[in-house]
Amino acid sequence: MHSAAFFALTFWALWKYNSKLNPWAIVFMIVLPWLADFGLRIYTPETTLRSLPLTALPLQAILAAVIIYYNRKIWLILLLAAAFLYSVTEGQNQWYEWANYGMNKARPASLATAEVFTGGQSVALSDMNEEYLVFALPEVQALHGQYKDNPKVQVASLFVCYKDETIETALNIVKKRGCDLPVYAVDKSSVILAECGITAYPRVLILDKNRNVVFNGSLAFAKRKLKSLDI
Repeated sequence: MHSAAFFALTFWALWKYNSKLNPWAIVFMIVLPWLADFGLRIYTPETTLRSLPLTALPLQAILAAVIIYYNRKIWLILLLAAAFLYSVTEGQNQWYEWANYGMNKARPASLATAEVFTGGQSVALSDMNEEYLVFALPEVQALHGQYKDNPKVQVASLFVCYKDETIETALNIVKKRGCDLPVYAVDKSSVILAECGITAYPRVLILDKNRNVVFNGSLAFAKRKLKSLDI
């Protein structure tokens, strides 16, 4: 909505004051608040880079207004509209996926030697029979329901134990939420967390039959990845 407001303001200002002021002076006055916000985000990238689309989209709207004001060809208007629609949908989603899950991601990981806890004992990931393992932090019941009858895939909750928590803690949480998916646990020093650069949740990991991590990100993009695996 604020991008549309920037577009309308820019177009109106050019129409209203184009004969009185230099057009670029008009644009500069509109862009000035954007420059201040952009500078703040560049200065503190770790905390604000994730929300950069909130700054980039208004700039795109301002530039589109300038281009359309001076060149009102239908094909150009349609092209700019398509570019903007992509930016606020798929483009923005891709950015958030990278900013939230890819920016601090560790190197490509192999978890062939990793272990998890279940039922009071440790289990090596290499000993599990499924072709693909999908670990959700925290649990994702709906995704489990989608693949529970597929022998090639296991969707499970991977619980990270802190302080006095145990696998029983995880089981109780899942039970209270009415979920029936498999539950495993690791402690905060697990190689899984270290190799995958996991410092925050939620998170979804997909491991292939060699227990290499083929996906490390959000639930929405994990669903896309599973579809692309054709399983």
